[in-house]
Amino acid sequence: MLDSEVRRILDAYPAIFLACHRRHLRADDAGNAVTERQASVLDHLDATRPTTLSKLAEHMGVGSSSMSILVARLVRAGYIAQRRDSSDARRVSLTLTPAGTRIKADNSVLDPQLLRKMFALMPAAELESALRGLESLAKYARIQQRQRKRAPQQERALRPKERRHVA
Repeated sequence: MLDSEVRRILDAYPAIFLACHRRHLRADDAGNAVTERQASVLDHLDATRPTTLSKLAEHMGVGSSSMSILVARLVRAGYIAQRRDSSDARRVSLTLTPAGTRIKADNSVLDPQLLRKMFALMPAAELESALRGLESLAKYARIQQRQRKRAPQQERALRPKERRHVA
């Protein structure tokens, strides 16, 4: 049963991607270069939902020290805001600044203008239904992402015990 649903997503996603894909700008309003790695970091942050440097580093598969250098550059450029956690002064929360939000939007995979043109072709009820469906898929994608993040930690915790049984 699920194979037909998977096929439908695999067929539909590329059509949306190709119709609405944009060229990546990789520069800010002043023409300053933004590297692909910097744009990727910005893409993983939000203006209202803070994250920590360690969570960001873990998610992107780099060490905290490497991420710290990259984040420091983005803070100096005015794209990321750092705030000390009120409950734990050692923890620093990262959020996008308005300039960081603009860079993130400018480097989005999908072009908002092309999306608007596609939406204009759709009947209002169909558009609303499609958006609700995408929002639902995104909700469960986030749940799956959290589960996948926990799985490697659980596997690492089990490995030493498994080795003892094998030996």
